[in-house]
Amino acid sequence: MALPDIIPPRSVVRLSRSDRSVPAWAHEIGRRFRIGYYRPSDGLDCIWLVNDQGEYEQTTDRKTLLKFFDIEKLSDETDYFGANRKPLGAVQRRQKRTPTSKAG
Repeated sequence: MALPDIIPPRSVVRLSRSDRSVPAWAHEIGRRFRIGYYRPSDGLDCIWLVNDQGEYEQTTDRKTLLKFFDIEKLSDETDYFGANRKPLGAVQRRQKRTPTSKAG
């Protein structure tokens, strides 16, 4: 997959590795985040990681993101700053279906 220079907001990434430079991430391997909208004051190299509650939890840069995260879904979002978009909210969980029994 060819990655764009700017990872689009709403993309989904999964933390897949850690090392001594980010020891706090070791116990979070497997955790998923969405890429948040960029902020003009931060610039396009400051990537916000948004948790399941819709909170802009932590930041990283492209080099670190590509080293420690796997991109699970690359968004087609083109509004990097979210000026014309609703803010990212909490992740909506799908409800599990319960099997229905058929009377015989």
